[in-house]
Amino acid sequence: MNRTNDVNTKQALLLAAVRVFAKKGFRAATVREICQLAEANVAAVNYHFGSKDSLYAAVLDHTFDLEKTEALRERFAVADDAPVEDRLAAYIRTHIHEIYADEGWSGVASDHWAIFLMEMATPSPHLDSLVQDHIQSYAGDLRALVSEFLGVPPTHRMVMDAAMSIWSQMFDPLLMMPITDRFRPPRPRVQENLEAFADHVITFTLGGLNAIRESR
Repeated sequence: MNRTNDVNTKQALLLAAVRVFAKKGFRAATVREICQLAEANVAAVNYHFGSKDSLYAAVLDHTFDLEKTEALRERFAVADDAPVEDRLAAYIRTHIHEIYADEGWSGVASDHWAIFLMEMATPSPHLDSLVQDHIQSYAGDLRALVSEFLGVPPTHRMVMDAAMSIWSQMFDPLLMMPITDRFRPPRPRVQENLEAFADHVITFTLGGLNAIRESR
């Protein structure tokens, strides 16, 4: 193999693995099926990644693409000293676009987020590293913003509950789409008007947090 072929094969394996892991999960997916989809030799996974475990870890890194996240953060950035309301709005808008503006959206969930949902339903041995390397920072950033807004420590129960409510708003369309597509009439998909959905979540969130703060 020359270097160009190596790079192309590795990329093909990664993209094929995303599709297979999204459909079957870590345990049920096989190296043979991934290689067949990538049109690669069955030994190619070991050659390029070392093992099925290492390939899955690469898929998780690809799913939570730090370059993409940073690009979205820059797109919706506000000044560090901006009011907390503005910084919280930027956080929500960034992550809604990260979830729903993904290329290759399949109609139910992108393959990347299908893997995320699969981890919640049937955790793989990689769940601990997924949380530590990716999810923990998302949760920590949100709790810090909510803590500042409410004027209580990040470990306060009000912060935990409010952060859970915000995450629930952002992820509900992803989790519930197979059901809400079957409603009559079906719920409009958020991808059809992403900015309106982001505006709604921001308005609802700030209204709820203001109500909590005023009730203290």
